Amino acid sequence: MEMFIVAIVITLIFGSISYMLLKHPEGAIQMSSFSDKFKKKPFLKKYIKFMGWWFLLLVIAAWSVAIISLFE
Repeated sequence: MEMFIVAIVITLIFGSISYMLLKHPEGAIQMSSFSDKFKKKPFLKKYIKFMGWWFLLLVIAAWSVAIISLFE
């Protein structure tokens, strides 16, 4: 049961971060403290989307562990 609570908390925190990074990378770039010159590079937008996918994988992993713990 506690694994589901942890999975829900991870989903709320990292799922919202993942959504923001994947759906609105320009907004995340504007809120960042990078210099204006660096903000215009396309690498930064790709990196932010990459980090969004990692956060989404973290959410998937948390739910996988929670479901697997049911069968132990």
